[in-house]
Amino acid sequence: MSKKLLFRFFALTIGCVLMNQFYKSYFFERDLQQYSPEILELWKQQKHADIIYFGESSNMTVRDTDVVKKNISEIVNDLLHDTRVAAVNKPATHAGIYKEWIKNMCPNQTKAIIVTLNLRSFDADWRYSELESALQSGVVLIKPYPALMNRFLLALNSFDHKTPEIRNKERLHEWETLRFDFPFEVPYSTVRQWDDAMANGGYLKPDGSWDLEKIELACHYIKSYAFQITPENPRVQDFDEIVAYCQKNNIKLYLNLLAENTEYARNLVGPVLVQIMRYNRDFLLNRYGSKKGVTVVDNLELLNGLDFSDQNWTTEHYGYDGRLKIAKNLAKAIILTKNAQTIDSLPLLD
Repeated sequence: MSKKLLFRFFALTIGCVLMNQFYKSYFFERDLQQYSPEILELWKQQKHADIIYFGESSNMTVRDTDVVKKNISEIVNDLLHDTRVAAVNKPATHAGIYKEWIKNMCPNQTKAIIVTLNLRSFDADWRYSELESALQSGVVLIKPYPALMNRFLLALNSFDHKTPEIRNKERLHEWETLRFDFPFEVPYSTVRQWDDAMANGGYLKPDGSWDLEKIELACHYIKSYAFQITPENPRVQDFDEIVAYCQKNNIKLYLNLLAENTEYARNLVGPVLVQIMRYNRDFLLNRYGSKKGVTVVDNLELLNGLDFSDQNWTTEHYGYDGRLKIAKNLAKAIILTKNAQTIDSLPLLD
């Protein structure tokens, strides 16, 4: 390389470094406020909190009729009198987003985190959601590249930015082609077969006509829970990264496995669907429960059907009684880990 070319190379390099520093100094935080406000909230909460709770809508939704409007993380904070718990929430968030937030925590400020473990986030409906592009755009600025480069990548939509049509096609393809391989008998081979069987007159009214409302809800339960978690699932790989990061950085990790409406799943679809839900729960418990520094809090079957706010859909939104039960389970796990007092001595909240 000639001296002239070498000089140009160094000049370009220095120019890029200076531009990157200028961007970080004057525009980066502004862009974070617009595109990635959760990371700013995380850095803010880290300065004061002992434990950071990462959640989605399950930690943001309360009933209008609830006398106590506190969310799960706030109730846990109340139960742990000597420990401050703060939350970073975003609707529809999953482990692929949590891991980016966690990797960008300020080092050595947080010794423990709680990460929401939502069973449905492993299914095709969530993984191919049309919300995914917006979620992915929110973490581009915190990727491990120079800040200015990340800004260019964001401007060019250089991330997982598929159209809703493409995502829907991918979702339908998985439902049609991915065959179940459970160690127990399942009445159908794919989600599509099971869904079609239910959709074609799965419930009838007394006069013999189709009960469309009940059929629709039953079909939604099938599409939400009739799937098999395997090591190849992208969410499993995301959680693997979270576990590895926490172990490397000596961060205690609590995985808060949320309650699902197993009562309605059983009544609408049958015991096999609940057996599938338990199989997936056991997969997660076996994979992460034995990891050093990791505690999985199992709330899968903790609640009854009426504890769920949405009676005509599948969500992890709970009334106050449901949120309190989950929070107490989580607080108990934290207290037992710290070899402190039992949760039974803590009063219920009014």
